[in-house]
This record gives sequence, structure tokens and C-alpha cells, in this order.
Amino acid sequence: MIDLGLDDPQVAEMFNRALQVIDGPVEDCWGEFLKARDDIKESELNRLYEAMPRGPVDITGVIGVGLETARSCLYQISHIIQNPVPTSPVVLQTLLRAALVGSARTLFVMLPTGPDDRLERACKVVARDTESGRQSMEQFAKFEGMQAFGAPQDLVDKLSRHRKELWPNGNPPGDGRIVEGMSAVMYEALELAGMGEELGHDILKDHVTWLWNTYSGLAHGYFWPRLLLTISGDRRVPGDFPLDLHQVATATHMALLATLSRMEPGSALTTDTVRGE
Repeated sequence: MIDLGLDDPQVAEMFNRALQVIDGPVEDCWGEFLKARDDIKESELNRLYEAMPRGPVDITGVIGVGLETARSCLYQISHIIQNPVPTSPVVLQTLLRAALVGSARTLFVMLPTGPDDRLERACKVVARDTESGRQSMEQFAKFEGMQAFGAPQDLVDKLSRHRKELWPNGNPPGDGRIVEGMSAVMYEALELAGMGEELGHDILKDHVTWLWNTYSGLAHGYFWPRLLLTISGDRRVPGDFPLDLHQVATATHMALLATLSRMEPGSALTTDTVRGE
């Protein structure tokens, strides 16, 4: 049995709020996204697509996969908890980490109000995605024992050319620098959703740092997260999982709202601020 600290009424209330966000606004916005994604003409998302070099990886795919990852992982957490399905803490934590990254990558591109900022960030995330693929497929192309899974050399070459077109001056920013930007925009998104007013701005800033580092450690199978404070008494569950779940669910909701806003007809070059609902 997993102890999430739900004996505390305030913790239980936050947990229920998190599930309500996942099963309500996140699912509703995901349905809207699925309906809208095939018709993005004259939208800001389409402007970004048209402004960037063509290649195997494009910004519409990167955003779509980020949102799908975030929504699917949160949906699975909700399903596991409410049915209930036998599981372990690391399963929930790994799912939450993937949702965190998927939502943050989307927010990194879609949340800024400046069109030039969005284009620069779109180039960064697509270049990083492309470079990651190039590095992996370059190894796959050399497979001898699993040749059926080997990557064709022409795809490796296309990825290499595409990455250079997206980011001509050396290697694109590494994951560390992009994560710094994503954590900053995660904080901004939660502020827009009102979490700074609810929790306190300093607490929210610290909590975003907690989310990035703790869930990275958990997903990588590190021991050190078990040294952290836990509200439940279960060393496998550091911190306050219900609050963590609520924050990632809220960030995913904001990522969906930002994307839907940038997909609206006539939104190209918009400087509008995304607002929570």
C-alpha cells in the first residue's frame, strides 16, 4: 500500500483537486485540441511551422507529442488511483515526471507573449529533438545484429542537415539550459493560474525547483530522493505527492490553453497573454 499522507484533510483535499483538474479541464482541453489540430491555418502555430526549416521533425509534431505525453501520463495516474490498480510509488512518480517535461516543453514555446521569443524557442526545442534523434539513429545505422531496426543512412543525413539549418552555430542548447528555461516558464504558467497567490510566490518558486530535481532523481532510479522530507512517513514518497500532482496537472492545463490560444485562426504574431480558466 502506498502512503500519500491522505490522513491529513488538507492533503486529501489537494489530492482530490488534482484529480478534478485531470479528469475535468485537462480532458476537456485535450478533446478541443484533437478537434482543432487539423485546421491551424492563419494561426500562430502555423506561422511557427512556416517560418522554420523543413525537416523530419517539426514544431507541430513536437508540441503534439509533448501534450499527448503530459495528458496520457496524468490520465494513467488518475486511472490507477481511482480504480484502484496495484502499483508502486515509482510508477506514479515516473509518469508524473514525463507529464512535467511534456507540459513544460509545450509551455516553453507557447506561453511567451513575444512572437520572436516563440520562434526562437521553437527552433531550440526542435533542434534539440532533432539532434537527439540524429545521435541515436547514427548508432542504429551501424547495427549488425538487429539490422531490421537499423536506421537508413539517408534519414541520419536528413536529421543532421535539419539540425544545422535550425541551429547553424554549433550544437543546439543542451537539455540543461533548456530545462532552466522550462522551469522558469513553468513558474510563470503556475503564476498565471493563480498558484502564486494561493501558495505564496516564494513557495511556488521553490516548489518548481523541487519538482524538476526530485522527479528527475526518482525517474532515474537514484537513492538520494529517499533522504528528503516526506509528509507521509513513506521514504519512497518524498515531499507532498498530492501537491506535486496538482501542480503538474495545472501546468498541463495551462499548456493546453496556451496551445489552443496559439492555434486559433488569426492568432499569427499575437502578443496576447494566456489566461487560466
